[in-house]
Amino acid sequence: MVQYSIIKNEPIFIIHQRAYSETSQILNLFSRNHGRIDVIAKGSKRPKSKFKSFIQPFLPLNASWSGRSQLKTLRDIEAADHHQSLIQPDQFLSALYMNELILHFLSNADPYPGLYLIYYKTLKEFSSFDNHEPLLRVFEFKLLEEIGYAINFETEALSTQMIDLDGHYRYVPEQGFHSVSKDSKIKKYTGKQISSIQAMNFSSKEIMLAAKILARETIQFHLDGKELMTKKMYKSINRS
Repeated sequence: MVQYSIIKNEPIFIIHQRAYSETSQILNLFSRNHGRIDVIAKGSKRPKSKFKSFIQPFLPLNASWSGRSQLKTLRDIEAADHHQSLIQPDQFLSALYMNELILHFLSNADPYPGLYLIYYKTLKEFSSFDNHEPLLRVFEFKLLEEIGYAINFETEALSTQMIDLDGHYRYVPEQGFHSVSKDSKIKKYTGKQISSIQAMNFSSKEIMLAAKILARETIQFHLDGKELMTKKMYKSINRS
């Protein structure tokens, strides 16, 4: 007889939630040791549910669940420390963007402990920086690395030739950086920009912009034409 798998007191964040019935919800969790896990929180919409006050994003939680299928049953959930969100209202879109990337790209039940720690660290660091862009770039490149889409910053595409700091390159997702002439009219990156991005050194606006474009190109390619909700929200805010 197949036994239920029971996970107890696992550190998690709630990435997304949706209604399952009049009284229950399905929660997408990002856990430290088990990766992305989907659970049903039975009765969580009832006023006296023990789950109700804990079902919110960006709050460090400990959760217990069980089940044989991909959709687990939430057994218990509680605040890991103080019952308080790690982010402020003006950080919501940046944090929601990370949640969307996790939801779209992480396979169910595959562990990503390194990415979990960066996610947790990034949420805590949002309040210490007015500009969230460098934090988001680190998270994006780490996520791409964790899911097998790491960018090769060392050598030219389809070659063992090392990236030249004085060279110029066009970027092709899933291939890498192709050498081009300095006078080429196509969008390109310098070897120094590539080296700085690899080192996560975003000390200048030029490198920061190059890193943003590079991350956007790669993520958009792997989204296969889908547009993230947060991107639509950013566009709407900028138009208003």
